Amino acid sequence: MRDLKPHDLYQLRFLSDLQPGPEGSVFYVETSIAAGEGGEPPSYRPRLWTCRDGRRRRLTAADAERPRWDGGRYVYFLRKEGGAKQLFRLDLEGGEPEPLTSFAAGVEGFETGPGGAVAVLTRGDEKPASPDAPRVYEHLPFKFDGVGLLPEKTLQARVLEPGGGWSEPSALPTDIDALAWAPDGSLVLVASGSFEERRRWVQRLYRWRPGGEARAIGGGFGPVSDPVVSGDGAWVHFVGYDWAAGIGASPGVWRLPLAGGAAERLTPETLYVGLALVSDVHYGDYGRALAPDGKGGFWLAVTEAGEGRLYRLRADGTIEGPLELPGSLAAFAVGADGGVRHVLLEEYQRPPALFAGGELRYDPNSDLLEGLPAPEPFFWKSPDGHEVPGWVLLPEGEGPHPAVLYVHGGPHAAYGRAMLFEFYLLRARGLAVVYANPRGSVGYGQAYAQIKGRWGEADAADLLGFLDAAVERFGLDHERQGVAGGSYGGFMTNWLTARHPERFKAAVTQRSICNWTSFWGASDIGIRFSELELGAGLWEDPVRYWQKSPLAHAHALKTPTLVVHAERDHRCPIDQGETWFAALVSRGVPARFLRVPEEGHELSRSGRPDRRVKRLEEIVDWMAGYL
Repeated sequence: MRDLKPHDLYQLRFLSDLQPGPEGSVFYVETSIAAGEGGEPPSYRPRLWTCRDGRRRRLTAADAERPRWDGGRYVYFLRKEGGAKQLFRLDLEGGEPEPLTSFAAGVEGFETGPGGAVAVLTRGDEKPASPDAPRVYEHLPFKFDGVGLLPEKTLQARVLEPGGGWSEPSALPTDIDALAWAPDGSLVLVASGSFEERRRWVQRLYRWRPGGEARAIGGGFGPVSDPVVSGDGAWVHFVGYDWAAGIGASPGVWRLPLAGGAAERLTPETLYVGLALVSDVHYGDYGRALAPDGKGGFWLAVTEAGEGRLYRLRADGTIEGPLELPGSLAAFAVGADGGVRHVLLEEYQRPPALFAGGELRYDPNSDLLEGLPAPEPFFWKSPDGHEVPGWVLLPEGEGPHPAVLYVHGGPHAAYGRAMLFEFYLLRARGLAVVYANPRGSVGYGQAYAQIKGRWGEADAADLLGFLDAAVERFGLDHERQGVAGGSYGGFMTNWLTARHPERFKAAVTQRSICNWTSFWGASDIGIRFSELELGAGLWEDPVRYWQKSPLAHAHALKTPTLVVHAERDHRCPIDQGETWFAALVSRGVPARFLRVPEEGHELSRSGRPDRRVKRLEEIVDWMAGYL
């Protein structure tokens, strides 16, 4: 085993986009990082592969993403052509990929259906607006992280017609976010909503017959994803989120009549349907959380107790699981027999690898990461009576080691059995990494995830209590402690260093919130997110917005802090990082500001490789230098 360094990111390979194929095979995408040539920066290179009985074969020499097998002789995928992603089809019997679309705006999603049917999501022939052109908007939202300013045309569905052309688009007022075919190919289910519903993060399901008008059939209480029409065409099943239960609610499986009606929840609120583990070694698409088992039931991907797990919802309504797996679930593929043979599984010290029948088939990172230790699991019993789960990643050698408390984003996400490359870089510099799932984290029941109005209270108590207990349990240094985090973790880093100015000797705040009042209107999700998390609208309780802002307490700052922020972050806009840096400097606190151009909120996970490496170098050097 050798110590990892930031530039080792270039050697990682990422497996994703797991999809079933013919005769028990599976398709997947393997993404590598190619060195820049001729002055070009390094870039990601996704290639389409297939695997059957442990034998792997590459299907494309050029980029390919989001594969879908049509059940016959073709596999479809997306590839960037001329600056926009287009739909391609590859004949599995031989030949070169065939382009099926040439929309100026490209294709943003698609689903194959029965008899060679294909539906795509596209903005048609709308060309991207010139960066220097004025833009006019009349509705919210008008921007989104990772996209920027939203185009004038909405994202609509089109269907491939028998003659090879594309149907007229659906005509819903806002973007469509999900597609599903009816088994007989007669209609397409789509998820969308009105402008007001979209602003409130609410969607409905619509049935759309190509060439006709879309008709709402149900939903309207929260986001909708992964729709599936039952084999008899009577029901639609989907993963839904009910805002009435609060922002910490668990997504569940719901069903409603295809003809329209009320939705019924089929899974208990104790089960969080969907994968929410934090990792910086995921790249690509990790598939659906809900897939038919061929027997009237469904396979479910679930986040539970810091792991990705596989459950089964049987046709009679009973729930089986979790299925025993030699790792934490990152993705699964359902075969023609309705069973799950191929899965992507991950570990604390390993990105997702391909397994079949419980056996490892392919791990592209085994040589690079060989010998890395797993973190030590640890539970702290709080004075309130609940347990806070977490881990400590210890460096080699005798202690007492300095420690970094690292806080995850969300807050409704979770750490767990998934690799965090950055943590191993800190470990290589002699730093222990302490990380936990405080209240607000998912996978421990709905009540545990509810912290509405209690940001900086219940969660902060859990984090500091866990850190104190970990310092004692593992003999860490009482004096040399740092804190870091991104997004919600950046908010918490700001909050803890302002509220406990003597506690930490170094901090790294990334894509953070420091001022709820400015975040409210500048973030792409600011209005609804603030209402849900703080428990009040801006004019209902402006004092709460200020008191819950780390900036209100910044006069006490003393901790040397590295501020990391991307210039195109629309989730936590860069004014948050700028303001915090200004507060630090004005208070005479040692500070450094890493501004990253052309990147958004996902810099640490999918930003351009050289920018990711620069970020890692700055963070590791800052923490090691002060601790």
